[in-house]
Amino acid sequence: MRDCVRFSTLSFILGVVAALYAPALAQSTVDVNVNQTAATACSTGEEVALSGDLHFAYSFTTDSATGINTYRVVIASSLSGVGQATQTDYVGNASYGYEFPTTASPAQITLQLGSRLRSQGSAPNLTLTQTVNITVDASGNISASVAGSSTQCVN
Repeated sequence: MRDCVRFSTLSFILGVVAALYAPALAQSTVDVNVNQTAATACSTGEEVALSGDLHFAYSFTTDSATGINTYRVVIASSLSGVGQATQTDYVGNASYGYEFPTTASPAQITLQLGSRLRSQGSAPNLTLTQTVNITVDASGNISASVAGSSTQCVN
């Protein structure tokens, strides 16, 4: 029991020291509603009317010597959709992680997110590609939007 108390105390002290000497870390989250039709580029695929959310969480640190902000962005995607030709239901869930350094303020990045849309019927599964624009302003607020979506046949 005494060893457990010592370990807990040591862990607490190490946590406080790490917090005091860690670089400044800013964090924020935002949810983006997805409600658009993804075009298709394959002969056996179909356009899919998508709905759902992309949940963005990010943090960044600033290197005081260089002024470079390093952003870490995590995105969780929870989407469903209906095929416009077959009325087949599709579901897709994915998560992504990105890190990028920049001195720009506001920081802007465009990402291509790729995930699988699983058919809930006889239609084939599809690959979904989404173009996402992310901006982090000088105050540390994040905004994001889905610029476009498309599907491809799964190989």
